[in-house]
Amino acid sequence: MKKITYLLSIVVIMGIAFACSKSEDSNPNQDQNPQGSTPGPKFLAVKSVIDMSCAKSGCHVSPTNAGGANFESNANIVDHGAHIKARAVDQGTMPPTGALSAADKAIISDWITAGGRLTD
Repeated sequence: MKKITYLLSIVVIMGIAFACSKSEDSNPNQDQNPQGSTPGPKFLAVKSVIDMSCAKSGCHVSPTNAGGANFESNANIVDHGAHIKARAVDQGTMPPTGALSAADKAIISDWITAGGRLTD
């Protein structure tokens, strides 16, 4: 009986140790996908606009992080969604190289109207 209890104890301890040993690296895109969510089509369209117009050398990427905003991660894009809309759509002051096209502005506006979430 002692052997069975001992073996069960080892199995339980190993199971707990294995469960606790799973690092956050098990989801390498955790920063890219907050809460492990899959990006939605509206967000992916916005990310494409951001990648082409904002997340460029000297602007909103490391090490520059213009205005304190780095758009290399999905989470940062979501966190700055209202600011992105204000500067790029409403004011038309971003990007500094020239205003976005009407189509790109509509993509950002539609995303914000839908909730401005990663999953939109």
